[in-house]
Amino acid sequence: MPHERNLRAIGPADATPAEAPDARDDEAALIQAAQLDPAAFGPLYARYVDRVYTYLRTRTGQARADDAADLTQQVFLRALDALPRYEVRAGVSVAAWLFRIARNAATDWQRRQRPSLRIVPWEAVPEELHPPAPETADGDALRRDEIAQAHRLLASLDIQTREALILRFTARLTLAEIGAVIGASEDATRKRITRALHTLKERYHADADATP
Repeated sequence: MPHERNLRAIGPADATPAEAPDARDDEAALIQAAQLDPAAFGPLYARYVDRVYTYLRTRTGQARADDAADLTQQVFLRALDALPRYEVRAGVSVAAWLFRIARNAATDWQRRQRPSLRIVPWEAVPEELHPPAPETADGDALRRDEIAQAHRLLASLDIQTREALILRFTARLTLAEIGAVIGASEDATRKRITRALHTLKERYHADADATP
């Protein structure tokens, strides 16, 4: 398939260090080069493939790594298809563009799954709600209960808020990038995440205090 040849042409994921000092300064030039030659997309692929895959593992669940890998390939194939139409604009990062594609791919995938697979993975639970590691068998059982509680609390949030938290804690996007992905301003995104974390903490501690 032509798409498969194009994806192979952009090279391995370790072609460029993901944390190069000038990683974000040259993205406009890389995009413009890739529009002329898809093989030039390699550095951007290397920069983002691990983060996109980690995000998709969160959306699909850790038990479905093959699905996350397939979706990751789909994301970059869609990105290659969209390259000719991509416009470099101030304030709109490549990360926001790629994760918008990734979010759409994950949403399409989840719609095709049985309801039992539409889960909130543990990786999406903010660190503030992580229970401590157990030291005893009783502690292990307690931690499982606390993890289940954290899942329930996160699942009680609206879809847009859950997505903002996943993009923040798993994909490591900036507030501006998250806003671009979910269609909100940076300020609105900051308020949404801050409010969600406050609500989750309050509910978590209220449930803990109510437990005999």
